[in-house]
Amino acid sequence: MSSVRIGLISAVATIALTAGCATGGQSGTLPTVTNPAEAANITLYRDGSLAGWFATMRVELDGQEIYRIGRDEAFTFTVDPGQYLLVYTLGFNECRRIIWADTRQNQRIRLSPTCA
Repeated sequence: MSSVRIGLISAVATIALTAGCATGGQSGTLPTVTNPAEAANITLYRDGSLAGWFATMRVELDGQEIYRIGRDEAFTFTVDPGQYLLVYTLGFNECRRIIWADTRQNQRIRLSPTCA
């Protein structure tokens, strides 16, 4: 095999792997809401910081993966009032945060790759 062909195969493989890692969206089951009239809305957003610019951030709620979010993306979901553990991971960084969802409350939470 020529070095040009090997280089081309390597480039295509790298692009395919990077594109696969950068795909965001719902990746699990969202929590079931038992009383929609009392539910809280939570919006999670990831800013455009350069840390992990090519990868999606994995988001878990109470131990269940619910979403993979890319740079400059946001998503909203509803939950029953209560306390939830939010865990989001990007590479080796794992961030944990307790969410207190009050009745009919709207929360907007920024997901920072540095847990700030």
